[in-house]
Formats: sequence, C-alpha cells, structure tokens
Amino acid sequence: MYKVPILITLFNRPHHTEKLINHLNDINPEKIYIFIDGPRKNNSQDIINCKKVFEMTKKINSDITILEKKSDINLGCKEAVSTALKWFFSEEKWGIILEDDCLPNKDFFKFCFWGLAKFEKQNHIGGITGNNFLNGKIFLKDSFYYSKYAHCWGWATWKRVWEKYDKNISFWNEYKNSEDWINFFEKNTEQKYWTKILNNVFSGKINSWAYPWNLCLWREKKMIVTPSVNLVQNIGFGKEATHTDGIDQSFDYRTSDLPEPYIFPKDFKINNKADNFVFKYHFKGKNYLWPYRLIHLSFLFLKNPYNFCNKALKTILSK
Repeated sequence: MYKVPILITLFNRPHHTEKLINHLNDINPEKIYIFIDGPRKNNSQDIINCKKVFEMTKKINSDITILEKKSDINLGCKEAVSTALKWFFSEEKWGIILEDDCLPNKDFFKFCFWGLAKFEKQNHIGGITGNNFLNGKIFLKDSFYYSKYAHCWGWATWKRVWEKYDKNISFWNEYKNSEDWINFFEKNTEQKYWTKILNNVFSGKINSWAYPWNLCLWREKKMIVTPSVNLVQNIGFGKEATHTDGIDQSFDYRTSDLPEPYIFPKDFKINNKADNFVFKYHFKGKNYLWPYRLIHLSFLFLKNPYNFCNKALKTILSK
C-alpha cells in the first residue's frame, strides 16, 4: 500500500472526479484527504454536481483511510485550495496534491515518494512536480531537472515549505522593488510578465492560489524537482474549466514512463534553458505584454470568433 498521504481538491465535476478516483483506487494509497468546495450562489447545477462529486467519493476503496471536509459555501479557487492545503499540512509532514482534473500515471507516485524522501532536508528544494511541459523539444539525459516553476497539475511538498505560503502575498509591494526580484529573471520580458501577473493577483483581479505559491518559493530561493517526461495528464480543458477554458490544446501534454534508478543532473541549479522554453511555449508570456497582446488577441479572434467573443463576454459578466 502506498504510504504517502494524498490530498485531492474537488468541486463540481463528477466525471473528472470519477476518473481520478479510479486512478487512485489502482494505486491504493494508505490515506486520502478530500476537500470539496461548495456550490456557487444561486447555481442550481452546482448544487447537483457538488452532491454527485460527494457521492463519487464513496467509491474509493474501503481499505483506504479517508478524511473529508466539505464547504457549505463556495470559497472559490484561491480560498478553497489554500484552506485545503492548510488543513492537510496541519495533519501531515509531507504529501501529494491532486486536483480533480489531474490524472497521474503510476510513475508519478514513485517519483514523488522518492523525491519527498530524498530532498526532505534539502533547504533549496521547495517541492516535486509531476509536470514536464517541454514536449520533447529539449533533450534531457537526466531523469529530472531543477526549475523555478512550481507546476501544480499534480505535485508534492513538505509542511516546512508550505508554512512559508502567504496567499495574499502581503510582501509583494516591497519585494517587487527589491534587487532579488529585479535580478531574478534572465530576460526582461519574463520579469515584466510576472510583475504584471502578480500585480493583478495582489489587487484581486486574478483569483489564484498557485501564483502566490510560486512567488513564495521564489522569495525563499527554492527550486522544484521536475521530471524529464510528463507524468500527469490534465483533462480539465473545456467549458467546465476554471482556468483552462478555451486554452490552446497544445497544453494537453501526454504522459510517459520514468524508469528507475533516477539519474541526477550534474549541476545543482535551475535549468534556465528548460525554463526559458516553458515560459515561451507554455506560459506564452510575451502574448500578454504590449504590443504583442494586441497581435495575440487579433489572432485568437480570427482563429475562432465565436469562442473569442464568448470568453470575452464571460470575463465581462464575471466582473
């Protein structure tokens, strides 16, 4: 039986939840923590789907220890995941975190278990991710590399690191003017992009727990152990998605096996070549900066006017 505790965060997608639970039943972990966010106000479909999700959790293998929390109200992405993780790490010293749309392969669990044990006392490591967004475009002879990006479509960390998390990034206004922040990135474009994103998070325009998590890790100068192949598939693309609705399907990364024994990188430092590729082709950071933003939006409109207008309308109505 797999002994590392697992936290799964759920909301209103019973079909995704069923697929994730089937995966977890195959692994048969010793303990699963379940956090379910509540339905949005005046949303009858959410009430139905959240109830279905709760019922779906009863299909978890009977020999697995289950600890469960449900919110009666909708907390939203940032508050729900932050609350779930605070609860999880009040009980555990380390663990794996999965959202309902993240389907890990079996090597993901092996890699996370190995990484949590191997780097437990290594202060420069902030966590382990199961994600690789290089799409085979950059050759890696090693089993993993060190990254500044804490990709969260299936990941693991320790209580000692999570305790550094500040969901409100209260330090941001001071930190963004520091030498540490100004000199953190190799390229000015990357620095401008993340400053823009984090300004929007700080002001409340972006509802995210993940951006603050990344920033807290950067502030603490921590790296993320990142596999040389992708170990988790995100199935959350589509109209039900919170953040991936309308996203380019090139984000649909397939999984591969990661054989043991694991081969270490020669250098204990961030792989800037890999991170620069991820920034350019996964985050597509330049597309969010002027004047590239206008060119990008024009391209999206010409590619699919209906989807573009529909997403723009949803964005306007949500404000």
